Amino acid sequence: MFPRSRYSLRQLSCAGVILTTLAATTAFAGGPKAYVGNFKDNTVSVIDTDAGAVVATMPVAAGPHGMAITQDGRTVYVSGDGSSSVDVIDTATDKVVKAINVGKAPNGVALTPDDRLLVVTVYGEDRIAFIDTSTQTVVANLAVPKPHTVAISPNGKLAYVTVQEPGRFGLTLIDVAKRSVVRTLPLDKTPRDGEFGYDGKLFYFTQAGVSSVQVLDPAASDRIVAQIPTGVSPHFVSYPRGSAFGIVVVQGPSELLLFDPATNKPARSIAVGKQPHWATASGDGKTAYVTNEGSNDVTVVDVATSRTTTIAVGNAPRKVVVQGRAASAGKGM
Repeated sequence: MFPRSRYSLRQLSCAGVILTTLAATTAFAGGPKAYVGNFKDNTVSVIDTDAGAVVATMPVAAGPHGMAITQDGRTVYVSGDGSSSVDVIDTATDKVVKAINVGKAPNGVALTPDDRLLVVTVYGEDRIAFIDTSTQTVVANLAVPKPHTVAISPNGKLAYVTVQEPGRFGLTLIDVAKRSVVRTLPLDKTPRDGEFGYDGKLFYFTQAGVSSVQVLDPAASDRIVAQIPTGVSPHFVSYPRGSAFGIVVVQGPSELLLFDPATNKPARSIAVGKQPHWATASGDGKTAYVTNEGSNDVTVVDVATSRTTTIAVGNAPRKVVVQGRAASAGKGM
């Protein structure tokens, strides 16, 4: 006969739960992860932001272009400019778990604040696709000519799409709930990127051949209320939550420009890598991550001190997203 165990099934069950919890905590013991789309490699590099190093690389659809991450940090969406799909990455395993067919050459992607809807610009088919994230399926489409990037207001009601149709450049305003075009603001130059400030009061955008950021007031029928001077070829622009400054990636001088959102005046410039393309900010707004398409790396910028470090990634990194601190600790993952 076998000796009788000193432990009850209840005790063993509790011990198993504790061990499982410890294992999960260990698995996410690193810092928040940043995800970088390497356009020429057709991969995404995963960076442990505390360690300042790449910890994984995964294949994705050809020409990773737009990227978005859910509020809880569990899911990253990546559009493939050289494909017809948006890949879905599970950040717990850092693997692609699904490819959503949206149409030819998807470019920009953006999530509504509640993460229930993903909006995708389908450049090759002149339309916007709306994806229900609970089912990961396209639930609606809206005709928009040559849509490039998309940004959704913090209240989730409106979205601006940069339109790159030759001879008919513009910003198209979308009613997200109605899936309809409200109006289009014509532009003389090709729009590159546009983003809402974190409070939703202003919309910032850049244009090819214009060495300034355009500051638009959505409440004033899309009136441009200021221009922020930059170096040659400003690209990405943002005013992130928690930061005292707005940030602009300026490709000509290879720098990150900080500006004062209260005065719309430049504050200071920080040297980054070659041909910077995009940037994102940490959850507290204190750190910026800049992708450098020409030097195949990411510059990590301490916004307060201007100190920088560099992390090598794949070839031609373009977009980047980063988890919040809570996600990295295993909370909600």
